[in-house]
Amino acid sequence: MAKTLTAMIKLCLIELGVWVVTAPAYASGYHLGLQSVTAVSTGNAAAAEAADPTTIVLNPAGLAYLEGTQINGNLFLIKPDINYNHARGTFSDGSAVQGPQSGNISNTVQAVPQAYFSHRLNEKWGVGLGLYIPYAAKTNDSSHSVMRYNVNKTNVKAIDINPTVAYKLNEHHRFGVGLIAQYLHAEIQKYADFTPVGSSIAGVPTSILHQTAPGGFDARGTVKGNDWGYGFNAGWLWDINPDVRVGLSYRSKINHHLRGTARWQPMGAYAKKYAPLFDQFGYKPIEAAGVQITTPEVVSLHGMWTVNPQWKVFGNVSWTRSSRLHDLDIKFENIKSIDQHHGITSDTTHIFTNWRDTLAIGVGAAYQQNSQLQWRFGVNYDQSPVRSSSTRLSTIPDGNRWLFGAGMKYDVDKHQSWALSYTYLHIQRTHMRQQDQGMHVSSNVLGEANYRSYAHIFGASYNYKF
Repeated sequence: MAKTLTAMIKLCLIELGVWVVTAPAYASGYHLGLQSVTAVSTGNAAAAEAADPTTIVLNPAGLAYLEGTQINGNLFLIKPDINYNHARGTFSDGSAVQGPQSGNISNTVQAVPQAYFSHRLNEKWGVGLGLYIPYAAKTNDSSHSVMRYNVNKTNVKAIDINPTVAYKLNEHHRFGVGLIAQYLHAEIQKYADFTPVGSSIAGVPTSILHQTAPGGFDARGTVKGNDWGYGFNAGWLWDINPDVRVGLSYRSKINHHLRGTARWQPMGAYAKKYAPLFDQFGYKPIEAAGVQITTPEVVSLHGMWTVNPQWKVFGNVSWTRSSRLHDLDIKFENIKSIDQHHGITSDTTHIFTNWRDTLAIGVGAAYQQNSQLQWRFGVNYDQSPVRSSSTRLSTIPDGNRWLFGAGMKYDVDKHQSWALSYTYLHIQRTHMRQQDQGMHVSSNVLGEANYRSYAHIFGASYNYKF
């Protein structure tokens, strides 16, 4: 019984660690790409434009183009829709997990604000400050779903503080560099099945208990963690001639050591009865947990062609080093008795994630209807870092995605302007078939589901020039 209990708890701690440490580093799944209303309306292809202070995050060299002192505020409203169907869970004894086989894990409107400031010091120098959200996601599934043993709830938030300086070398070349202080918070919740413990005590096969007392041995685990990490971004813009501009930007990796807690709460009647056994093997109701992760570098090449006074055409290609999350080590406060029979103990779990590097390609255009009104549109294709259904997360069932953007910018006068955007995000239909990690564990659940995911995104920005 002791070996079964420790194996089951160890498995669930492993899974909780996977969700916490992998979520924020997604190049696609959790990476918003919503830092600028004017950029997203062109399919995030307008990094070379340097239209307003949002250039701080797109290409910091653009600050050297901006005049005077400017304040820019952006607000995005995101309405995601992540549906799953034909879901099933299979215990190691072959019996099926009981519960709803379809559902929606994300359909709540989320507000994402951003703020930017720029100031031209003189003819050569410009400075700025950006406060924006690079990663965010919130998903929540039913506590009775057949998918509850894979994951149940996710809440990830990140905030970047990005002071920046730019320098105009001459009429053709401008350079910029900024420091990034990033705060990251993650909260993950999932359910664990301890029916094998009851089977050992009562002498009743697990397959029978799974059918006669579904959910009776369920426990719920919640892991929270946060950290500050530091990096930088840099950029270069080259005006080849008055009509053509190209640029290159770089966002560095950021090292994080997430520190937080792992908390266990018995939910089913029988799980509550046997909860005191957890402490005996190093699994406390609450303990410290931590992991070191590195968010990936991003390199972008972009350009702008002023075709005539009415038309501008934009292009962007970005490479993200998502393979930095190839594997991870999760450390817990207490040493765990993994196998009492052989005297095996550990406070570390090793996770193999196996992600790939990705490319994103965007093209867009802007049409100046008159001196005040400009129309903008574009499209972006973004690869997913997920290699297969066996490594796809059930919280964010990521796949290759298309972003279709459109919007307008209206100059009220020489000081203030408004911009609006609408974006439709389409993610290819995906399939998840994931076996619980932890190869030494014999009691585990195989989860499987089909996903259909998309989002409607509305953006508004206001820019004031002093």
